[in-house]
This record gives sequence, structure tokens and C-alpha cells, in this order.
Amino acid sequence: MHVSFLTPLAALVGLGALLALLALGRVEQRSRRLATALGLRPRSGRAGAADAIAIVLAGGLLAVAAAQPVASTLSPREGRTDAEAIFVFDTSRSMLAREGRDGATRFERAQRAAKELRATMPTVPVGVSSLTDRVLPYLFPTASTNAFTATVDRAVGVQRPPPDRSGRGQATALSELSALATQNFYGVRSRYRVAVVFTDGESLPVHLGTLRARLFGARIVPIFIRLWSPDERVYAASGLPERDYRPDPASGVELATVAEATRGSVFEEDDLAGAAAAARKALGRGPTAPQAEELQAVELAPHAALAAFVPLLFLVVRRNILT
Repeated sequence: MHVSFLTPLAALVGLGALLALLALGRVEQRSRRLATALGLRPRSGRAGAADAIAIVLAGGLLAVAAAQPVASTLSPREGRTDAEAIFVFDTSRSMLAREGRDGATRFERAQRAAKELRATMPTVPVGVSSLTDRVLPYLFPTASTNAFTATVDRAVGVQRPPPDRSGRGQATALSELSALATQNFYGVRSRYRVAVVFTDGESLPVHLGTLRARLFGARIVPIFIRLWSPDERVYAASGLPERDYRPDPASGVELATVAEATRGSVFEEDDLAGAAAAARKALGRGPTAPQAEELQAVELAPHAALAAFVPLLFLVVRRNILT
């Protein structure tokens, strides 16, 4: 285990304990002089030492918390050696559609669904790609869930990059999924291959014959997650819906036609359990082996800050209740 500090200079806040110790020393001297003048027995030095120790502990723990320590370990990740999946995100502009200005966009819902679906296949190496009028790889299949999550959250985005096709209108071409079979998206050792496509289904006309032949030849099983509602609109920066976009009511039928032609399946976004079951069936079971080391990090600052309350509570009880 390795411990590192994110903000080490912030530990200087612990020097405030020195001021508290000086104040405690002056109070102790004053109380001793007053007790002597009144003929009373002064407080024992052991009691004062206990207060000083409590102040030092509280200051030290707060200094540690301010420095933000993080404990990290490397743990091996097991992954299937005969199966891979690629999550493909439709990143055309229509994926910005949402119900109301404050609703989650189709793309944001796709991100959440992808992470939820990824958790159901922990031993399967999963990659990330985007789809507009071409398929672009962002992450090749890996057993690392950290790499997958970071790619989905930070790298993939709507129209990043924009499609090659200029002008307005539909820019998603489901036909381009054939590139998954011809451009080495999967490893040569993978026998079981799944492509999970998050899309609204609003696509340009699909060349079914070519797409079917290439996916069949590469043993790729497509699973489509449809994110679509007739009440969704794309909102401009002004907060008003864009006039050029209207949800395509025929997109569901077209997507079902593509899935049937490629021996795939379509699931609505609220049926991720069904999608997970279809993925498990397509991927089957197979051998696993260590494929990567996953970094696991735990923030220790909250624990140190909470522990600092123990000596502080001791001081409050001792000086305000017991005396």
C-alpha cells in the first residue's frame, strides 16, 4: 500500500495547535498564581499534560486531513481470454435531445446505462467507441473498469468530433458499424464478440446486406439500447427547442429491422436487465486470466477529520463538564 498527499502544504494548518498550546500554558500559569494567592491547591501537572496531548492530537489529525492523504493499492484484474465487448455511443447531435430543459439528455442517460451494464460483466474486457457517420475507437477492450469509466465520463462526447457529413439532419449511419468487423476493433483471440450500441435509432438508410455479412463474418452480436421519446427536443443555448429537430417516430421500426437482419436485439433504456441477459448469452462462459492491475484508491481525509473530534470532545468534557 502506498500513501500520498494531494495537498501537502495544507498540513501547515496544524501549526494552529502551537497557538493553542501557548494559550493553554498561559492559562495554566495564571490559574496556578491565582490558586496560590487564594491558598488553594493548583491543578496537577498531569492534568495539564493531558490537555496538551489532546491539543497536539487534534492539531495533528486536522493537519493530516488538510493534506488529503490517499491510500492506493494495485490489485490484479481477471479478464476473459476468449470474449470481448465494445460499447458504441451514438454521438450525433440528436443525442442531446431531452424532455424539458432540465431533463437528462439521451447521451447522459446512455453514459449511466453503459456503466450500469458494464458492472454486469466484470470479467469481460470492454472497449469504448463512438458512432456518427463513422466509428471511432476510444478504448480497446480492457478488463480495467477505471479505464472504462474514465473514458465514458471524460473522453466521449456529443459531436466530439463532429461527423464528416456537412449540413443539418441525420448524421448517424448504422451501416458504419461494419467497421467493427474490418478495422481490428476486437483482439484476434476473441471468439465471442458483442457490440452494445447506445443510440436513438435515428439513422441514415442502412445497407443491410453489407452490414449483415460483415458482422456475421466477424462473429459480432449487436445489442442495441434505444434511448428515445417522442416528447424530447434539442434545446439551444437560449433555452428554446431547436426548430430543425423533431424525433423520428419511424426510428424504432428501422432499428428493429437492423437488429433482426444482423441477428441482434433491441432493448429500451429501461430494460437493461434484458440487455445484460442477452450479452451474457452471447458471451457465454470461458477461461479468465490476469490481464491488468487496477489502481484502488481510498481517501483518508474524512477519517482523519472525524478522528480529530475525539481529542476535541475530550477537552470540552474535561474543561466544561468535569471541572
